[in-house]
Amino acid sequence: MTLDHSVRKPLSARKPLAGAAAIHFPSRQDVIAAALRERILRGELAGGSRLDIDEIAAAHGVSRTPVRDALKQLETEGLVQVFPYRGVEVTTLTQADLEELFSIRVALEQLCIGRVIERVTPQQLEGMRRTLRRMDRLKRRDEGWTDLNTEFHNAIYDAAGWPRLADMLRTQRVNIERYVRARAGDLGTDRQQAQHWTLLEAMEKGDRPTALATIQAHYMDTVATMSLPAGGAG
Repeated sequence: MTLDHSVRKPLSARKPLAGAAAIHFPSRQDVIAAALRERILRGELAGGSRLDIDEIAAAHGVSRTPVRDALKQLETEGLVQVFPYRGVEVTTLTQADLEELFSIRVALEQLCIGRVIERVTPQQLEGMRRTLRRMDRLKRRDEGWTDLNTEFHNAIYDAAGWPRLADMLRTQRVNIERYVRARAGDLGTDRQQAQHWTLLEAMEKGDRPTALATIQAHYMDTVATMSLPAGGAG
């Protein structure tokens, strides 16, 4: 009889099955940050609102530590400000702040678009096209349209192949999303959607001048409709 002298590897050392995806469970910090972020984006927590760490901790049944970590995360996104000895407040932006943020965003978007034109694949373009067709069917700006709009722009960021640039653009997007949502009815969905299609066609053809001009107009049109009081708004 032949004995098998091979050493069995413990389960933890065995390779995962091909195609198996790692399961990610959000941490308490992630859950709290997501809940606060959504309340800020929806306007439930306006600019200047005070955030009480103890109240948030009690509401989520956690200690102060994950709440502090969540607030630090939101601070990096520009949604809250942490003041020593004063506490935490939802960020208030002035019109000048918004114009600065959008100008930075246009520069980053144009850098991204230039990369996409050089390396985008037919499969990526087709994915963007499917998203735009779904947006066409909605015919009006609502929560679904806004989510698809984010999906379309995220697809562009990913197609550039620069993860750090994509992260910067997503952070910029979150920072001003609450103001865009608050003035959604004034932004002209039809015009924005036409610009989306023009941008997609320009990327597909490799038409850099048209693509760069379109993305600039896309965001500058938004700034023009988002007039805030001199003292800012929530």
